[in-house]
Amino acid sequence: MQEQLRKSDTLNVVGELAAGIAHEIRNPMTALKGFIQLLEGSIQEDFSTYFRVITSELQRIETIITEFLVLAKPQAVKFLQKDINVILKDTIELLTAQSLMQNIQFETDYNSGIENIYCEGNQLKQVFINIIKNAIEVMPAGGTIKVKTDRYKDKFVGISISDQGQGIPEEKIKKLGEPFYTTKERGTGLGLMVSYKIIEEHKGWIDVESKVGSGTTFHIFLPLDGRREGSL
Repeated sequence: MQEQLRKSDTLNVVGELAAGIAHEIRNPMTALKGFIQLLEGSIQEDFSTYFRVITSELQRIETIITEFLVLAKPQAVKFLQKDINVILKDTIELLTAQSLMQNIQFETDYNSGIENIYCEGNQLKQVFINIIKNAIEVMPAGGTIKVKTDRYKDKFVGISISDQGQGIPEEKIKKLGEPFYTTKERGTGLGLMVSYKIIEEHKGWIDVESKVGSGTTFHIFLPLDGRREGSL
């Protein structure tokens, strides 16, 4: 519990800093994109490869900026009754094409008896996308991603997402979700930071179970009685 509180305080501080940084970066980014488009149309020689690389990297920066803004203080978000199984099915459908290209299959086990929960569906979908995309990336040789939902202690719904990657050493698990900590070469750590913050705002938590050489499972817990008055 103390570890969760410490991580929560850190995320709040980073969120406030992130909002200011993101807004400052976004304005010059817009100008850069505009001038790149003008140059691409006016230069006669074929520099299309260079322009593609520049545009791709600018889009990557935009993605990072968007994740920064999610870390900022939450805006008005309405919590509505949603079926967690449907949210997961929609998420998997979005990522099926990418997974097939990597020779990865999904194995699902949904508890149909779980009642709807109060949540912001798009935010939870973003959490699931972040975790499943990470799972796909750590399985370059293919394999199976297992997704399961079930009740937990009668008051919570538990969502488990398991990969067959190389696993994460125990000392690194504790750092997951911390500012800018990542186990990927080109990662920023922002995806998991955002995920931890979203789940925290839903009054839930994330546990990570991993064994080096066998894979990793993200356990996400959300309250079944998560009704909110109004919005965040």
